[in-house]
Amino acid sequence: MIAHDRRRGVNASPGALANLPESRVIRVDVREDIRRGHEPLAKIMRAVEHLGTDQVLLLRAPFEPTPLYALLGKRGFGHTTERQGPDDWWVWFHRELAHPSPTSPPTGPADAAASHRDELLLDVRRLEPPEPMLRVLEALDRLPPGARLVVHHDRRPVFLYPQLEGRGFAHETDEPEPGLVRIVIRRRAHPS
Repeated sequence: MIAHDRRRGVNASPGALANLPESRVIRVDVREDIRRGHEPLAKIMRAVEHLGTDQVLLLRAPFEPTPLYALLGKRGFGHTTERQGPDDWWVWFHRELAHPSPTSPPTGPADAAASHRDELLLDVRRLEPPEPMLRVLEALDRLPPGARLVVHHDRRPVFLYPQLEGRGFAHETDEPEPGLVRIVIRRRAHPS
């Protein structure tokens, strides 16, 4: 099967990747996690953090994990994608083909927009997991010092909270109206 490497904009055969020695391939299958309603981002990012410089990550998912392309692209990873079946996508994340470039801020109705100088608003309602979490984490990477991020969500993102705490962010959640969960996120004040 021929796959498309979106970062390079060329068709690339995954044959060379598929023929790597098993010691160089870290496999992560998140299909069952997603079917059970579990957020797989933390599992994926743990695998990425433990990749050796000569290793690749083979991710199996029930849909094409498009938001991961930009997130891992910022970390220097290219990707090659294969669709094995209607709910079986294989994505090879690899350093050797990566050519990271600055990622422009997302555009569209669900993306960050400045509501005033010290506050960014991000509306992730109606997005499918894991996109809401990925959008929030990407927005936090761009959050100016002293600013806060206000996220409009359709549910409490229980898998996001540990990610925020682990990255040094404080958060408050309320439900100002039916169908709207508001999360206010800011960097924790560091003791002097």
